[in-house]
Amino acid sequence: MPEGDTIFRAARTLQRVLAGHTVTRFESVYPALTRVDVDRPLVGRTIDGVRAHGKHLLMQFSGDLVLHTHMRMNGSWHLYRPGERWRYPFRDMRVVVETAHAVAVGFNIPVAEFLTSQELQRHALLQSLGPDLAGRDVDRAEVVRRMAAHGHEPIHEVLLNQRVVSGIGNELKSEVLFVARVDPFA
Repeated sequence: MPEGDTIFRAARTLQRVLAGHTVTRFESVYPALTRVDVDRPLVGRTIDGVRAHGKHLLMQFSGDLVLHTHMRMNGSWHLYRPGERWRYPFRDMRVVVETAHAVAVGFNIPVAEFLTSQELQRHALLQSLGPDLAGRDVDRAEVVRRMAAHGHEPIHEVLLNQRVVSGIGNELKSEVLFVARVDPFA
């Protein structure tokens, strides 16, 4: 399962390669995404930026459109040169965003939706997320406050609660508690 650090690195790489470039091709197996592309075509839009929030990846396009994806257990984003052979079969493709210089392919992504900036601000799940530890301006006091509010729960559950702090999964939780020599059930 991709954890916050993996999504952060994917977003940073997609940002470096795609930001500022114009979409030359968009494709998806999801009817809801295809419907938006038919009504408000992606081709010709500029990719304004890509960022992560916890385990969520947000790709911002010009014209007030954001592609929100969540990888869950098996999803991943890959970058290719145009015409380069993909590492995974076409049947695993869920989303393709292509520019003149790169092809971003989302494989086995179970959650993908287009949002406007207003819908993004009202998105119940995204707005309920706790601070992202990979973010630049992490409010550590807020993280401590949220953790303290769950002081009656075992620390291993608190660390996995995405409303307390976003991006931590089983691997990070286990490694951090091991290195800190903290009993997961404390």
